[in-house]
Amino acid sequence: MFGKIENSIRKSTEYKKFRSVLSIIFEWFYTKFFFGVLSRFERKFVKFLFVGFMNTVFSYIIYAICVTILSRPTLSLAVSYVIGILFNFQTTGRIVFKNSDNKLIVKFFLCYITTFFINRYLLDTLVVDFHVDKYLSQAILVFPIAMLSFLLLKNFVFKENKN
Repeated sequence: MFGKIENSIRKSTEYKKFRSVLSIIFEWFYTKFFFGVLSRFERKFVKFLFVGFMNTVFSYIIYAICVTILSRPTLSLAVSYVIGILFNFQTTGRIVFKNSDNKLIVKFFLCYITTFFINRYLLDTLVVDFHVDKYLSQAILVFPIAMLSFLLLKNFVFKENKN
């Protein structure tokens, strides 16, 4: 059933326009933003960052809706985290790695759990051992953790067959 719905959405004019607009925005960011500095990175990595931004906004919206309805931040975080991972799996797989194999969800989830624990360890180290501000600590870690996440996803989850 969902396959038929997905196919009808993909064939719609609105979907094609949306994809076209996203492509134009991405191209501008990749080639022109901040004097083209992003063009020095692998194209897939920049797409990963771009999609990651979209996923972050989506997850936050889900969190905000849930916390408004449920008035329970922890439950709202859990709901937004699960929905966010599923949404992230679809967008990252399809847009960044051109792969829509749903069987990869377990590996995807394992990568995110791995980066979560590495992030948590490094965050605790910066805050507790080096007395770096908790906000600054996570800000310092965002890009390295994003790079690690990209490498894990590229080499473990969505690895390309070299036939």
